[in-house]
Order: sequence, then structure tokens, then C-alpha cells
Amino acid sequence: MHPKTAMLLALALGAGGAAAHTGERGFVMLLPTGLYILGGALAVGLSFGVMALVPSRSFTAFVNLRWPVVQVGRLPELWPSALALALFALLVGTGFAGTRDPLENPLPPTVWSLWWVGFTYAVALFGDLWQLINPWRALHRIACALPGLAAWRERPPLAYPAWLGRWPAAVAFFAFAWFELIYPAPMDPEQLALACSAYALVTLAGMLAFGAVPWLANAEAFSVYFCMVGWLSPFVAEKKEPGAAGWRLSVGVPCAGLLRADRLDPGMVAFVLLALATVSFDGLALTFWWLTLVGENPLEYPGRTSLVAVNTLGLAGTWLALATVYAIAVRAGAAVAPGARTPPFKRYVVAIVPIAFAYHFAHYLPFFLVDGQHALRALSDPFGLGWNLLGFRDWHVTASFLAQHGTVHAIWNLQVGAIVLGHVAAVCVAHGIALGELGKARAALASQAPMTVLMVGYTVFGLWLLSTPVAG
Repeated sequence: MHPKTAMLLALALGAGGAAAHTGERGFVMLLPTGLYILGGALAVGLSFGVMALVPSRSFTAFVNLRWPVVQVGRLPELWPSALALALFALLVGTGFAGTRDPLENPLPPTVWSLWWVGFTYAVALFGDLWQLINPWRALHRIACALPGLAAWRERPPLAYPAWLGRWPAAVAFFAFAWFELIYPAPMDPEQLALACSAYALVTLAGMLAFGAVPWLANAEAFSVYFCMVGWLSPFVAEKKEPGAAGWRLSVGVPCAGLLRADRLDPGMVAFVLLALATVSFDGLALTFWWLTLVGENPLEYPGRTSLVAVNTLGLAGTWLALATVYAIAVRAGAAVAPGARTPPFKRYVVAIVPIAFAYHFAHYLPFFLVDGQHALRALSDPFGLGWNLLGFRDWHVTASFLAQHGTVHAIWNLQVGAIVLGHVAAVCVAHGIALGELGKARAALASQAPMTVLMVGYTVFGLWLLSTPVAG
């Protein structure tokens, strides 16, 4: 069979899988893997060489560039959160009372496609929009209006333990990833509605006990996640002056926010590594290699239920393995760099963020393009009553573009390009951090050599995930 014909056939067969359940690739890409993997690895490696030629002052001046865009007054505090909470309640209601069809019910495709995938894309581009619309702030305000709870809004009964840091957020994010990637029925509307309700109740209890600000900043998984993704955005919102009500919005260099991030606590280090580990394992879990490793025939995929235990271990193991190789790379860099101090594990980890987002973008893109249509169609008639709120009720969901050579080629290039650019950005960010830590370009380059080796290796791994056959 001609390679292009084989690729298009694989794309067409895989399109239905994109709508079948979360995290599954929309199609299997049968690419000329050797050429693309070699090219991607060389691009990442060469970016390290380019950093050696850029004067440190020029690099610092470049990443600090900003162009003012607009000045705004006081940003709205509650009504965006209240609207988001109302939408959340509506969607959960459809999960309990709407159709059981996971593609006709608006809850699953909205959560997994529009919010988890599409909203993450928007945050990476425009900044931490979740901080503006976070529904939990409105939920906390409503709860504190109840008799006996008003005093807890300003003076919660407990102080958030500083030693906990962001470990609760990491644990919550692991639970979310487990539900998405391993739980047998994450697309079931009722099960998803139960999970959303339980998470909302836990979040409310935490905010009431410790206060909304410390709980959302440290223990609420998605506030932490979207803050992390927002560091990638070129847009920066700053107070006009200390104590002023207005804001100044400017645009700068993408990923420069990572260089402004403070040293992270151990829980946040674990969180960043987990963000990459989850999407990496999602790509790995259905590969022929993994299924063969765990004793399953990839041509007779048994479904999620029989793989819950082994995939739980696989997800945790991927997290641990990534943390281990990251620690080794940072320690090796400190060992070879002249004048290096104690390995700054809490500082360099932000260089992982562009890679995590690149994997998120590439891995979920086909799923988003198909299931996003299902979400818009279902939201137009959320309870199946003949409504047409958004005008998409009669929209014919199509995946045929996945069998057209032009669009297939464009999607393929977007995915490969995202992974390569994510790793190149990571090399640049790591170099900028090393300059700040060590002060000298030569020492910074020496310290980043082991990290660059790791990133080249992860580029190869990511492009292999895009091209290797999968089951299911």
C-alpha cells in the first residue's frame, strides 16, 4: 500500500475514536518517522547551539521587551465568576437529567473538549483567564451569605499550613488525570456529573475552612494549572501603580512569564512534572508497545476496565520516572557548571511547562476539532427539548476533513511543529534561568548541556508517540 494511502486510511478509521472517549487520539499518524524525528531532535539541539552565540545582555533585553496595548479600569470581580458558576450548574444538571448519550449530552464534550482542551489553548495565548471566571469564587461568596458562615469569608476558622504548599493541588490533579485517562467511563454524563459535584463540594469545604484565596492558590488543581499555563502567554497584566485600581495590559515575548516565576515549592515542582507526565502517559497507554508490555494483545484491545490497576501504576510510574530524569539532569548540570551552587530543582522546572503545553496541544488537537462540534451542537439543546440556543442544533458533525490530504497534512505539521517548538522554547527558558542563577554565559551553557540532552530525548519520544500505531 502506498504510504500516503495508508496514512489516510488510518486517519479515516481513527476519526471515530476521537469522539469515542477522552484522551484517545483522533487518528494514528503513519509518518516517515525517521526523517521527522531526526529533524525535530536536530532543531532542539541546534537551538542550544544558537543560545551559545547570543550575548547574555541581548538575550535578557529581548525577553524583557514589552509593548503597551491598553489600559483598563477596575476589572469585574464577581459577575464573570457567577456566570461561570451558573453554566457549571446547568451542565451538571444536564449530566443528571439529560440524555445518556455522551455526545448528545452537553456535559462530556463541553468539559473534555471545549474546557479542558480549548480553554487551555486560550489561556496559553491570552493569559490566566481562569482567574477572571473561576466559578468557585462565586460559590464561596454564596455560601458565606448563609446564616452562620458570613464571618468565615474574611476570617476562616483554619490557617492554611505553609508546609503543605501546592501538594494538595498536585494530588487533586492526579485524581483528575486518573478519572480522565484510566477510569472506565469518563464520558458517561451521570458519572461525570457526580465527579464534578464531588469536586465542587471538596473545593467549597476547603475554601470555607482555609479561606478562598489560600485554597485556590494552593489546593485547587485548576487554579494552579491555568496559572502555570498562563505563564506562556505573551500578554501581561500589571497594576498601573501600587494601590491603583487600574491595569496596564502589554504584550511581550511568549514564555517570558516563566522567567519571572518565583522559585516553586516542592508541591508545585511535582505539579509541573505531573502535567507533562499525564499527557505523556495518555499518549503511551494505547500504544502497541505499552499493551504488549502489560501482557495484552494490542489487536484485541480489552477496554479500560481490565487495565485500571496496571494503568494506575503506569501513570504514577511515568510521573516518578520523569521526576527522576529531571532531577538527574539538573544535578548533572550543576556538577559540570563552573561555580554552580546547589542544584536549583525548584527553579529550572518551569522550563518543562512549554513542553507540557506542546504535548497537550498536539495530543488533543484532532479530538478538539471533532468533539468541539459535538459540544456546540449539544449546548444548543442541552435538555433535548427542541431548543436552539446557539444555532447549532441541526449542525452535522463531520470528521471527513480528517480524510482529506490537505487538512491531514496541515494537522500533522501543526502537531509536529508544536512539539518541536515546545522543546525549543524549553531550551531557551532553561538558558535564561541559568543565566540568572549563574551570571556567566559559559557556566549557563555548561549547566544546560544535560538538560538539553533530556529535551532532545523527549522530543524523540514525543514524535514517536505521534507516529506509532495505537489500539482501540
